[in-house]
Amino acid sequence: MAKFQVLTGKALTSAIAGRAKAIATFTEREHQIAYSALNHVELHNDPKYLNALYSVTPANYRGGLRAWAMAFGKVSFDGESGEFVYAKSKASDMVQAMEIAPANYQKTTKAKADTAFDEIKHIEASLKKLTDNGASPQVVKAMEGVLRVAKSAHLSVVSSDMKAAA
Repeated sequence: MAKFQVLTGKALTSAIAGRAKAIATFTEREHQIAYSALNHVELHNDPKYLNALYSVTPANYRGGLRAWAMAFGKVSFDGESGEFVYAKSKASDMVQAMEIAPANYQKTTKAKADTAFDEIKHIEASLKKLTDNGASPQVVKAMEGVLRVAKSAHLSVVSSDMKAAA
């Protein structure tokens, strides 16, 4: 069990204020260090600094750093060794890496994914799963009807968008 002094009153207020200052600069500082480590990969084909950063990054931030580095740098992640490796054939995007911090990367990509829901793909996947798992012919036929309705609705939206643009 951890042993520490319990804070009260002014000491607790001061500790909270200090923590707020640290948190405010955390994302910016993490971005600076992560970008610099990724830039080292770009310049020297060596992920040593990225791996060093990853090893000291708290577990709850590692996923974001890993996703960010692989999205923007010439690296992949070896799950067995738990380290980044240089990926010569990957393209890097250092301009985009400068635009978004690792701490915010997964939040942004998740938000984009949430807004880009494709109902037709979802219905097609459901129909395939139903067919593959031996669903009743009536249910399959009904889902095929749902898919036709979704496709026709999509076409009418696209054609009205085209008319509005013209």
